[in-house]
Amino acid sequence: MAPDIDRIWSAGTDVAPSPTDERKNLVKRVLNQKVFVPNLLSLMPAWPTDIYPDIDEVTKVIDEWLPTVNVDEKKKAKHRARGDYPLLTAVYYPHCTKDKMITLIQFLYWIFLFDDEIDTGGDLTDDREGTQRCCDETNKCIDDCLGPNPNYTPPPNSRGTVEMFYPILRDFRASLSPICTERFRVELHEYVNGVGRQQQIRQEDRLPDPWYHLQIRADDVGVVPSITQNEFAMNFELPEYVRRHEAMEAIVLECTKLTVLINELVSMQKEFRVGQLENQVFLFMNKYNISVQGAVDKILDLIRERYQVCIAAEERLPWSKDDGKFNEDIREYVRGCHRLATGTAYWSCACERYFQKGQVNDKMEFLVDLSYE
Repeated sequence: MAPDIDRIWSAGTDVAPSPTDERKNLVKRVLNQKVFVPNLLSLMPAWPTDIYPDIDEVTKVIDEWLPTVNVDEKKKAKHRARGDYPLLTAVYYPHCTKDKMITLIQFLYWIFLFDDEIDTGGDLTDDREGTQRCCDETNKCIDDCLGPNPNYTPPPNSRGTVEMFYPILRDFRASLSPICTERFRVELHEYVNGVGRQQQIRQEDRLPDPWYHLQIRADDVGVVPSITQNEFAMNFELPEYVRRHEAMEAIVLECTKLTVLINELVSMQKEFRVGQLENQVFLFMNKYNISVQGAVDKILDLIRERYQVCIAAEERLPWSKDDGKFNEDIREYVRGCHRLATGTAYWSCACERYFQKGQVNDKMEFLVDLSYE
């Protein structure tokens, strides 16, 4: 990636440091800083947080299913202990039935197991060829299960994350309309390919521009397929012309950006400790020569802005004057978009995937510790 020629790297010089020095200098500025982050839900005040009521019951089912998944036991144990994906599913889809809740939890297990293989610290972190094979095999699974000629049998010797995905997608297809199935298929391809692109960016010599990073994270974070899953969860079909309406496209995009920005804030401690500097906080620090707190404040302002853009877009949706069911389906789809942002914020402060519970107070404010402890 070409260096940013507009960046003034230090007083008295216009010469950018080497890529190694760029990263070292940024680490020095970040190391041992502590930064306070307010309750992120308070930035989206009109959007409530509901929770599926029978989490313990579905968690028991998931705990019986997880040992059957052909993935390394230590990896599964880590995700089970720190992730609490039943809770995340419960805040994403709080009003669905038990059987669908189980499928949705299984999907979130898949998405985190798949992503963590390629993300910093995974088995494929520095293996571009291995990552491409993993993405190719996963894309084949998506086409096998959601394409015109469904096949739910994994190829022999499939990797664990591919093998587990076949029955999950089979269960989704059973309850999705043909139009929604095709949309889901395309969105999953975009997600999988986006994860592969993100790995390549982490291997570039230069740190990426933060605005470019935000753009590609909106593709690889997996929000859009999770929004489509709301139709599966609540058993309705949004007409395609409504989904492609400019206002709905804006809502989907803005809620995706909100979810990405929230994730950047809650994950910065975890990512810094494994040496991953491709986080919006650190990239803003690097581009604008601002402090950690200044970068966090910039992201908080962006969350407020994107929230207002989303609120405004809802007024432009193609509401019906007399079809109450049609309007309720639109409302449910929009609420599903909202819940990807609010649910991510709530869950991140209620589990230990990103930081210890002792770092979060009873107001859901948290203190990020950017040390190597």
